[in-house]
Amino acid sequence: MKKILYVHVGTTKTGTTAIQSFMIDNQEVLNQKGYYYPLFPYRYKDVSERRNARFMLEEAQDRQAGIFREGMDRIHELFQKYDRIVVSDEGIWSASYEQRITMWRALKAEAKEGGFQIKVIVYLRRQDTYLISGWNQMVKSGIGNSAATAWKDYVSDLVNINKMKYATHLKKLSAFFGSKNLIVRRFEPKRFTGGSIYADFLQTIGLELTEEYRVEQSVRNVRLAGNTHEIQRVLNGLPGMMPEYHSFFRQALLSYADLSGEIYPCEMFSKEEAAAFMEKYKEENQQVADEFFNGEELFDTGWKDIPKWEKENPYMQDDLIRFIGACFVKVIEENRNLRSRVELLERSQNVLQRPLYTIMKKRADKARKQI
Repeated sequence: MKKILYVHVGTTKTGTTAIQSFMIDNQEVLNQKGYYYPLFPYRYKDVSERRNARFMLEEAQDRQAGIFREGMDRIHELFQKYDRIVVSDEGIWSASYEQRITMWRALKAEAKEGGFQIKVIVYLRRQDTYLISGWNQMVKSGIGNSAATAWKDYVSDLVNINKMKYATHLKKLSAFFGSKNLIVRRFEPKRFTGGSIYADFLQTIGLELTEEYRVEQSVRNVRLAGNTHEIQRVLNGLPGMMPEYHSFFRQALLSYADLSGEIYPCEMFSKEEAAAFMEKYKEENQQVADEFFNGEELFDTGWKDIPKWEKENPYMQDDLIRFIGACFVKVIEENRNLRSRVELLERSQNVLQRPLYTIMKKRADKARKQI
C-alpha cells in the first residue's frame, strides 16, 4: 500500500480547530486503523500546538538541518509503522507565495526520498462570509496593528482579496502535485458527509465516522455581533493596549454579544453588496466547480435578508451602557474572588500561627517555673 502524507491547509474559518482537536482526541482509534496525527514540540507565536504542520511552513528553507530535518525524520520514522500521516495548519493557505513554494518543494523532495505520496486537503468557504468571519476574528483576537482596521478598509485590502481567488491558488497546487492529489471540499454544513465536519474530514482521508470515535461536545465560538465588534475594534486602537487589557474588554463584550446581535441583527455586507462582491469571484468559482465538482454550483448563493451594520444605528448607546455595566460586573467578580483568596490565606496563616504560639507559651511557662 502506498504511504500517504495528508496535508490539510485550511482555509481559515472552516472548522480547522475542531478537526485538529478531533484528530488528537481520537489518536488511539486512528492508530488502530493505520493513521497517525503527530504532535511536535516546536512552538510559534499565536499558533496552537494542534497545528502540527507549522514547522513545515516556517522551517522549510533549511531542509537538511534544524527543526525541519528533525520533524521530517520523525515523520519518516512514523511511516515505518503507519501508512497514513495527517498534518494540518490553516495558515498554509494564506502564507506568502515564497513560504508556500519553499514548503511544497521541500515536501516533494521528502516524498520522493521517503517513497510516500502527498495529498493536499482544502476547505473553501463562500468569499463574502469568509471575509466577514476573518475580520470578526481579527478584531476579536486583537492581534497586531490590523486589529483596529475598519471594515471599509479591510474589505478593499488586496491581500485579503487575493486569498479568496480559489481557482488561482488551486491551479498552482495542481501544477505542483497534480489535480488528482488535491481534495477540495466546500465548507457548507448541508454539503458535509452525514451533516458533520468530522465525518466529512474522515471521508477525505479514506475513513468513516463510526461509534468508535469520540466526538466532544463542541464549545460554540461566540462571535462579536450587533455593535460589539465596533466597540472592540475601537478599543484595539487604544494607546498602550496590552493583551491582558484586551482580554478583559473582550470577555466583557462577549458576555452580551448574543444579546446585541439579537436586538440588532445585521451583517457587514448588505444583501446587494454581498451579491456584487461575489460577482468578482464568479469566473474563478466556476473554474473550481468545473474542475472539482462536475460543474455543480460551487456555493449556495442565498443571501441573508438582514440590514447592513451602520455605525449611526439606534442601538449603539444601549450597547455602550451594557459594555460599561459588563466591565463593572467583571471587576466586582474579580474583587470577590480576590477577597475569598485573602480570607483563605488569613485562615491558613492563623492555623499555622497557633501551633507556634502554643510552643512558645509552653517554653515561657517552663522558664518561669525554673526561676
